[in-house]
This record gives sequence, C-alpha cells and structure tokens, in this order.
Amino acid sequence: MSFKVLLKICLHLVAWLIICMASLFHSTGVYLANQAAGQIKVLVGRQSFEDYISEVKPDKNEIERLELIQAIKQYSEDSLGFKPTKNFSKIYHHNHEPLLWVISASEKYTIEAFYWSFPIVGDVSYKGFFTKEKAIAEKNRLICLGYDVDVRPVSAWSTLGWFSDPVLSGMLTRSKGWLCNLIFHELFHATYYAPSSVNYNENLASFIGHKATLQFLSSDTAALTAYQKSYADNKVIDDYTARFISELNHLYDSIAPFSENAKLILKQQRIHRLLNGYDTLRISGMDKVKRLKEQIKSSGNAWFVDFEQYNALQDSLERDFNKIYKSNLREMVQSLK
Repeated sequence: MSFKVLLKICLHLVAWLIICMASLFHSTGVYLANQAAGQIKVLVGRQSFEDYISEVKPDKNEIERLELIQAIKQYSEDSLGFKPTKNFSKIYHHNHEPLLWVISASEKYTIEAFYWSFPIVGDVSYKGFFTKEKAIAEKNRLICLGYDVDVRPVSAWSTLGWFSDPVLSGMLTRSKGWLCNLIFHELFHATYYAPSSVNYNENLASFIGHKATLQFLSSDTAALTAYQKSYADNKVIDDYTARFISELNHLYDSIAPFSENAKLILKQQRIHRLLNGYDTLRISGMDKVKRLKEQIKSSGNAWFVDFEQYNALQDSLERDFNKIYKSNLREMVQSLK
C-alpha cells in the first residue's frame, strides 16, 4: 500500500474518530472507536486482485468471479447510473471466517424493532460488531431487558462511500446470479442512503439489486435461469413469511391484556404451528427452509424484524417501478440520486 493511500485512509479515520470522540462520554463513542479499529484492519489488509491471485492461488471459478465483479461495477455506472466509486476494486482475504456479526432486536410481543442511534446514519435497527464476543454480550444485555434478539454473521457491508469497500474473499463462492445481486445491492448503498430509514434503504437496495441482476444477466441464459429458479423459491418462502407475520401481529394484538405467562405460551404455540407450514411449501430445495426455521426458533420476533428490513416494501416498489418509471431501472436510479 502506497504512503498516499495510507495517508488518505488515516485522514478519513481521523474524521470518523473525531465523531466518535464527540460522544465519548456515551457508550456510542466507545462502540464507534472499536468499529473504526475493525474497519482499519480490513482496509489495511486489502490487496490487489493480482496479488491475491498470486498469493492465494484461487481456483478458476473464483478468478472468474473477480472478473465478473469488475464487469458488474462498470455496468452499474455506465448502464444504470450508479455513483462511480472505488468500491470492490481490491480484495480482503479472510479464509472464509466471519468478519462482522450483526445484531437486531424486537419487542417480545409485537414485531417492533429496537433502534440504536449513531452520528450521520441516524437511527438504525441493527448493530454490527467485528468481535463475536461483543455481539454476544450485546445480545445478552438485550435479552435481559426482555427483547427477542438475533445475531448473525454477514457476508458484506457498505461504508456508504466513506471508504473503498473491498471484495471479501468469501463472496467468490457465491453463484453468479447471487453474487451479482449482492454487488449491485452494496454498490447502490453508496449511491443512495437516507438517514434513519433502514427499512426503506435495505428494501430499495434489495429491489434494485434484483432488477439489476436480471438486466445484467439477460444475455447469460444459464446463469439467469439458475438465479430466477432460486429467486422464485425465495419468493414462495417470503410470501408465506409475510402471511406468518400478519397472523402473529393479529395474535399479539389480541393477547395484549393477558399475563406474561399466558402470552408466552400462546406465542410459542402459534409460532410452532406456523413453522410447520414451511414444510408444506413447494420449492426445489428444503435446506434453506430447515435453516430458516432454526433461525426463527432461536431469534423469535427479531428474525421477522430482519425480514421486514429487506422484504416488506418489495410489492410497493414493484408498483412504483412499473407505474412511475415504466420499468426503466436507470430512470429509477437517476431519480433517487
């Protein structure tokens, strides 16, 4: 890494740490300082694709994925009008080990997110940790306060243009279609992000990521077909989950006056019955259903908060896309910049 690049990183981090210090007498400042340290490790550890290929010697499929990512970046800027960035121009090798754990929480008897407040991004309904132990400690704190809590590793994150986000080596194991979806999603965050609007930001990035993937893969029949098949399975699961959430909301409204013990029993009974419904879905692979059911069992309402962050607005975005933008993705992106 050149001195000029290192200096630029340091200046950005100094700016970020000043923000942290402004709230240092609050736990948020300590948290942000820890996050800055984790981000420094990733930024300093980035390397060129050429060096990565020379040192790690990835297989042919992973090398092709690196080439694909560059094509996606170019397409996002030239054909869709995304903001040009240096994101995904380098790679960070992490040996497939999780780098970041994200925690979210919900009220126990209503699907209502717990929010954390931060400088710049405002109120957000999830919190990331570069150390698993810190994520678990926060999980335990929230459980003691009576919340349902979910902790999960994530495969990517965006610094919203503050830094040049690298490719994470674990991304290279994804299928062609889902890698496209992920990269378009994260690149869009650097193009558009509204403070204190987590659900809208994530739903919008998910929508744009999907539509961009369909458009980008239009000339690659095999990859497009595989992606559409997998996406269709997800849509069946998502539609059932939305009905699941609606039924739970009705239950929670009806049991509000009940005792804690009665509410807990009725909640567990209803979730157990609804979980069994996933086994009746007609999809090509049930492994994802098995994983999903285990996540819901352990995370409760927090998992549904996660789901709504990425999926609750898809139908309304589809209507806007067709009616307002006449199914023109570039026009939609341009209107949001």
